[in-house]
Amino acid sequence: MRTVLVLAVFAAVFMILTVSSYRQESATIDEPHYLTAGYVNLKLGDHRFDLDHLPFLQMWTALPLMAMPDVHLNTNDAVWSSAQLMPFIQRFLYRDNDADRLLDRARFMTVLLGLLLGALLFAWANELWGGWPATFILGLYCFEPNILAHSHLATTDLGIACFIFGTVYFLWRTTQKFSGLNLAGVLTFFALAQLSKYSALVLIPILVVLLALYTFRSHRWRAALGLAAALVVFCYVAIWAAYGFRYAPGPVGSGLDRIVSGAKVHEDIPVTSAVADWLDERKFLPNAYTQGFVLRQALGRHLASYWRGHIQFSGRWYYFPAAFLIKTPVALLVLFGAGLMVCAVNRSKFGREDAYILLPLAIYFGTAMTMDVNVGLRHVLPIYPFVLLIAGRPLATAVNSRKRVLIIIATVLLAVHACESTTVHPHYLAFFNQLVGGPKNGHKYLADSNIDWGQDLKNLKKWMDTSGVAKINLAYFGSADPAYYGVKCVYLVGCQRFAPTGTEPPELPGLVAVSVQNLTGASRKGDRFYWPLLNAQPIAVIGYSIRIYRVDRPWW
Repeated sequence: MRTVLVLAVFAAVFMILTVSSYRQESATIDEPHYLTAGYVNLKLGDHRFDLDHLPFLQMWTALPLMAMPDVHLNTNDAVWSSAQLMPFIQRFLYRDNDADRLLDRARFMTVLLGLLLGALLFAWANELWGGWPATFILGLYCFEPNILAHSHLATTDLGIACFIFGTVYFLWRTTQKFSGLNLAGVLTFFALAQLSKYSALVLIPILVVLLALYTFRSHRWRAALGLAAALVVFCYVAIWAAYGFRYAPGPVGSGLDRIVSGAKVHEDIPVTSAVADWLDERKFLPNAYTQGFVLRQALGRHLASYWRGHIQFSGRWYYFPAAFLIKTPVALLVLFGAGLMVCAVNRSKFGREDAYILLPLAIYFGTAMTMDVNVGLRHVLPIYPFVLLIAGRPLATAVNSRKRVLIIIATVLLAVHACESTTVHPHYLAFFNQLVGGPKNGHKYLADSNIDWGQDLKNLKKWMDTSGVAKINLAYFGSADPAYYGVKCVYLVGCQRFAPTGTEPPELPGLVAVSVQNLTGASRKGDRFYWPLLNAQPIAVIGYSIRIYRVDRPWW
């Protein structure tokens, strides 16, 4: 009964926090693309619209749209047949349909995955240490700002965190006690992870290491090999099923060809391209899966990375450690550090328990540190459930040893954690901890989805209405359409996708609204056009991602 009550309270609080957040935010830059691609996949069976992303989570978030008979998808004009993606997306969401209505339903599908991840986290902690530590860890999860930030968006980051964690959890259960339920769990979550994001391939070395450790401890090498073989076969069939057991990426005559792995891609990643071509010649995997992987790897090599005013086009090994330290609540950092110390002291439990928590975290985080994609802490979101488990270890030890002082300290830290998180509600994407002065200073350290993902256009309109501003000069980074929200503006440099006749010079003197991504230059390959405004005092800051300046004369 207590478990049911705990989960019910968690579900209620979690849904209040996430739903109230997404109703106040415009679409982030990736959501319109993902949602449109998911609907095209479901409606037409065409996987060429968004080749470089895997289909499952896109289709999952688009699933409610299939039950809406009035959703309009126009594939009968030149925009569709010529593969002009952004014009097609803009028309689908903001012209032919009600974007917020579609997005609200899609975002709630991610909220459901957030609830599932929380339930899995509670279940594992409960099996390891009992009800009170599990409730404590679930409380940490419920108010973790990075989890909340991505649990209310129609993107892939929360989903892949859920599926990776579910895979490891059911693997642990399978090694403790083999059963049909545990086997089905590990097979299902592993397959869903591989259908959701290419980064889930890091699960392969994670599972190899964990199964090797299991074999070393139990000497049941046949069971380990059998499980590995089952994972490979089940996942292989699942990949084909996701693409309709069809090698071709789209139906005949669909008129949209997104297979674009050309000479430049082959030059950038020759080995990966050669392997993909070899697989395609033998039709070993669906064409969209192999060529999508090639395209994803190639695109990842050309993303700008921003850190403390410096932009570069290659990865920094310290990017994710630094982002983790300044975007994770201070109380959680303290608990995590204490949990690591407990793990170090109680090494007798490593093979049976801690290895399944520590090794996936270390392998995933270590792999991310070697990558060139440094555009947001969201790319290491899968480590957070494991971080939360470790953060719960001190309380589990205190409960078992009945040390009331430690229990009180842990409870206080949970309260501090919740308070630090709720102070930024509903702007969880822009959360920065008090080690750097909170979210108001976030733009001094990081950009991209760490603070500005285009989510505050709706809030900009509210500010304009409240302040009596009829028109504004706008340099907005995002894919939500300003016209849809009634924002009357002059489109400045960095806002080209919405300017029907091209960008214009600002109307000065006047108000200039600049997204942090444009302000730092991270969105324009290091262009410092707006840098002079960084030293100016804004008259308003919208959700920490859009800064508004009163400007009398040209600043450039």
